[in-house]
Amino acid sequence: MADDCLNKKKKNVAIIGLGLLGASLGMALRGREYHRIGWNRRAGVNAWALEHDVVDEAFDRVEDAIAGADITVLCLPIPMIKDFIAGYADCWRPGSIVTDIGSVKQVIVEQGEKYLEPRNVHFVGSHPMAGTEKSGCEAAFPALYDNAEAFVTRTGGTNGDAFTEVRRLWESIGVRVVELAPEAHDVLVAHTSHMLHVVALALAQAVLDCPDEHDRQLRFSGCATGFRDTSRIASSSPRMWREIIENNREAALTTIESFENRLSHLRKMIAAGDFDGFEQEFAHGKELRDGWVAYKAAKSKKQM
Repeated sequence: MADDCLNKKKKNVAIIGLGLLGASLGMALRGREYHRIGWNRRAGVNAWALEHDVVDEAFDRVEDAIAGADITVLCLPIPMIKDFIAGYADCWRPGSIVTDIGSVKQVIVEQGEKYLEPRNVHFVGSHPMAGTEKSGCEAAFPALYDNAEAFVTRTGGTNGDAFTEVRRLWESIGVRVVELAPEAHDVLVAHTSHMLHVVALALAQAVLDCPDEHDRQLRFSGCATGFRDTSRIASSSPRMWREIIENNREAALTTIESFENRLSHLRKMIAAGDFDGFEQEFAHGKELRDGWVAYKAAKSKKQM
């Protein structure tokens, strides 16, 4: 009886999509003040999630999963998030809250406000800055969100209480929440994430894409930890990154152009033999990155 009373006090959180991010969220929420409901379109993943204590209960029908949810987190690819909001808008109960983990925000928030707010279902966009180059529930782990930050968006139509509940959800697993407008978010992540994946792709191709098989094998032999570290995210899902860039095209183009200008500047310095200038540029880059490392270390220490 005591356990039943305790469960009634917990908010129901429905995690829709139990891939890397969704399953890791379920693991991170284990033992906290939420009752975890899961759904994945593959029934085998639902069974796996129950077996591995990723969720407390799972439903075969997604309508059943979201009907009783206080908060729903859409852990799906961007096109599926948009389609899901439109297709299941009538299935959420009035007063409930919907958020997501999508890497772009403006197109998703517009969809959420268009279809959900008229039904008194409150949409708040989220984007936790966490992930790996891997995908799928098997790649999930509870510490994925450790030392992470999550952007939570607010617009003129955002319900204040819903925003607070979404903030509380992320903060409950130790994530630092940063409030940002959807448009500003998309410009920011184009600089900090989207461009990096395009650059890693170009780097992997420039280093390894040799028409001659013998030359390619030599380059394989010549690549060590430097190539591994700088090209890691080129192993990410091609389909996912097509969808992200497609839904944030203008901001991505602007940041890629900025990178091209920086790279061109360095190339011209090397061509002119200006190695004093090159050294100064390298020192500036080192200073910037060392500052970022110190920032992350200080934030991690503060959270501990």
